Amino acid sequence: MIPLGISAFVATTIDDIFVLMIFFSSLAFPVRQVVLGQYIGIGLLVGISALGSFLSLVIPVYIIGLLGIVPIVIGLNKIISLRRSKGTDLRQKVEARKNNRFAFAEVAGVTFSNGGDNIGVYTPLFAKYTHAIEISLLITIFMILTAVWCIIAYYLVNHPLIASRIRETGHIILPFVLIGIGVYIILGSFVF
Repeated sequence: MIPLGISAFVATTIDDIFVLMIFFSSLAFPVRQVVLGQYIGIGLLVGISALGSFLSLVIPVYIIGLLGIVPIVIGLNKIISLRRSKGTDLRQKVEARKNNRFAFAEVAGVTFSNGGDNIGVYTPLFAKYTHAIEISLLITIFMILTAVWCIIAYYLVNHPLIASRIRETGHIILPFVLIGIGVYIILGSFVF
């Protein structure tokens, strides 16, 4: 059961490492806010997956796929902010980072909206393992691996060979990655 839980998490969240790296490299997202947002997003996905058998009876997949609009809107907002802040100096950007108390909501929104595959994989897992101990073990695995993903992404962003490149371009790439994720989610939900 443990290898299955690890495999399910890795298979469905491998793309999250790259998104986390971009969030960690952006001055607009404090580290604690990124970690908190990732945990909230994964927690929501796990919770919905646990209740997934009921949810799939009520809400069609294409409606859930429309959540792809969330990262598109965030990405467009970031492009607008990027264009406005071209003349902003580093001190103002660092101050804006300190004052961004709700950055976790953006991270959670992106994690959640990018989690259609998580729900698709986790729901059958929770249906297979029905005992409270088994479900608790799966949830524990997912939460531990979320920490591992955050540590890996943070390490890669701060690695000397990678850090300078990501920090130079991460804030520019982030909006387009978010828009791409949103489009992928929407298109994926309408493919049968």
